[in-house]
Amino acid sequence: MKLSSPPTRYAFTSVIAAAMKYGPTRVSRIAYELDMPVETCRYYLKRFHNAGFRFFPVVDYWALGLQPCILFVRFSKNLDPQKRENILRWLDTVYTIYRASLESELEFFLKLVPPKGETNTMEKMMYMLLESGVVESFELSEVVGGYYRPEWIKTYDFAKDRWGDEIDIEIPKIPYLNGGDKHFDLSDLLIISELEVDPTVKMLKISQTYGVSPQLISYHREKHVEGCRLINGYVPIRRVKHEELAIHIIRYLNSVGLEHVRYIHQVYHLNHASILRLHTPLDYEPAPAYPDYHIKSMSVRIFTIPTEHFVGDGWRRVDTFVQELEKILKKVEGLES
Repeated sequence: MKLSSPPTRYAFTSVIAAAMKYGPTRVSRIAYELDMPVETCRYYLKRFHNAGFRFFPVVDYWALGLQPCILFVRFSKNLDPQKRENILRWLDTVYTIYRASLESELEFFLKLVPPKGETNTMEKMMYMLLESGVVESFELSEVVGGYYRPEWIKTYDFAKDRWGDEIDIEIPKIPYLNGGDKHFDLSDLLIISELEVDPTVKMLKISQTYGVSPQLISYHREKHVEGCRLINGYVPIRRVKHEELAIHIIRYLNSVGLEHVRYIHQVYHLNHASILRLHTPLDYEPAPAYPDYHIKSMSVRIFTIPTEHFVGDGWRRVDTFVQELEKILKKVEGLES
């Protein structure tokens, strides 16, 4: 389709904001809410994806019986880099959904989602790594609340694929945790994992992948995944071309200053503090009053919901990973000696 005029920033960003609430495949709903032609909305969403962006579903892990956690970890400088990578790859399999390196090659930021009530076992394994000399320090905290509100999209010109002046538009606030345990089964988890890979995936493709009827897949998505709010919404993220985007992780005790609001992406509430994630231009410098960690954009690894640990009708206990870690540490200690 050809438009008679180039897309305006306000209209383009309005479509992105609406897709956060209704999902990138609900083009008719987006068009209705914005009083905009369906083909225009579809065109803007295509431009959005072609610019290297995508939408990522906000999964309500709490509703799935999982406890979101934040982990900062610093490895020992005496540990061989290959052994460090092996430990990280193992950690990736223990309910990790996000991993990125910080400015130091020894420091990492991870998001974990162990089953509820099992954070202490995760902490026990981190202490095993600490006592073995593999890890120099760590901090593991439970996420008790928070939200996505990507204010940075008000400053990014998606039509020209570059940072620009801020426009006046309201951005949806999507809760990170939305309620108590919900009814779900493996079919729901498989749908969520496929949506995390591609939020525009057709239900027919999912049914063919897993050998389940399209009607059953559509039912689970409509009644459970979206109807029961196992997914709270969708957020825009960079899929490719990270060169012009910087990611900052800032820890603060009370409220965040106005200087941060412009580039907010997400806020995590912990028991003792909050973590603010910013998406900014490369030359942006956060206020020095707050501890700032810079994530290396190209190191970011995002993992789908850990369906491989859902056995029968429940999640695999974290203590089953302890023996695995003991074997890994014996190999590391044997090689070091």
